[in-house]
Amino acid sequence: MLVRVIPVGRPPQAIVDAIANELPMRTAVSTRVLPVLNVPKESWNQWRKQYNAESMLSSLNGAAAAAFIDKSIPSLFVTEVDIYYDGLNFVFGLEDPTLAACIVSIARLRQEFYDKGPSIGLLTERAVKEAVHEIGHMFGIEHCRHPHCVMAFSPSIVDVDSKKNEFCADCQLKASIRGVALE
Repeated sequence: MLVRVIPVGRPPQAIVDAIANELPMRTAVSTRVLPVLNVPKESWNQWRKQYNAESMLSSLNGAAAAAFIDKSIPSLFVTEVDIYYDGLNFVFGLEDPTLAACIVSIARLRQEFYDKGPSIGLLTERAVKEAVHEIGHMFGIEHCRHPHCVMAFSPSIVDVDSKKNEFCADCQLKASIRGVALE
């Protein structure tokens, strides 16, 4: 499966490239990095000072779909803006199976968000984990009960840091039942 990796706004190119390079090693996808898209202004929530992830996915997928001949190829959007999903204060990422699209935000993956010094290595590691996690959802894999599996639900940065960037045996089995070889 080919996945389009599409920067939105101004995420660091090194992070976008790391995601595009690591996804094929962790999942059964190949990647192609496409040109940057603008952050959809209509997704901004002035009251929350965040972007609505669901609205962003819809807007971005609509903008991207107009430019692509093959609309069946999934898209992974990578952004630096802070996103949320209804009912949650924030999300690191979100997947919408009806759009064959997902988004990962690095805003809260940065050390600076937690008043710590920057670390491109840690940011890269976290971004790759969240990208692999969202691609796992695209394969139909739900959140995992194993805390170290990449598919574990991560409501905090501590949870992101404690999980690995690979699928546990249970999730690998779930994927293989769906005909997906993960590594």
